[in-house]
Amino acid sequence: MNPQNQKLYVGNLNFDANEDQVRELFSSYGEVAEVKIIMDRFSGRSRGFAFVCMNTADEAGKAKEALQGQPFQGKALVIDLARTEQRDRPAGDRRERSPTGGGGGGGEFRPRREWGDRPAGDRRDNRGGDRYNR
Repeated sequence: MNPQNQKLYVGNLNFDANEDQVRELFSSYGEVAEVKIIMDRFSGRSRGFAFVCMNTADEAGKAKEALQGQPFQGKALVIDLARTEQRDRPAGDRRERSPTGGGGGGGEFRPRREWGDRPAGDRRDNRGGDRYNR
């Protein structure tokens, strides 16, 4: 992709829209370099959004202003500038995550109790559960 190109996010697309129809819609605001409708990898159907790459930022701005909220195949379009953070990283590279490995749990470590290690006054017997010796 040339640095002069400007990429737009196009949301709320009809699931039946194809790339040629989206290209035709945007071509009245300038030259369209690329249209990519994002597909679901399991079903093969559209996920309802696309990315449109215009040749200049000026053309992208005109298209965004003109088409924001406009109906296309029965749905009002949502158009915004695409975020660049994903494009700037190499494929497969992920964001840094916290070293804890996720949420949940917490508190202090407690070693596992053995059968006979019950606190004084515990009404349960060694067979487990409190249904015995009530």
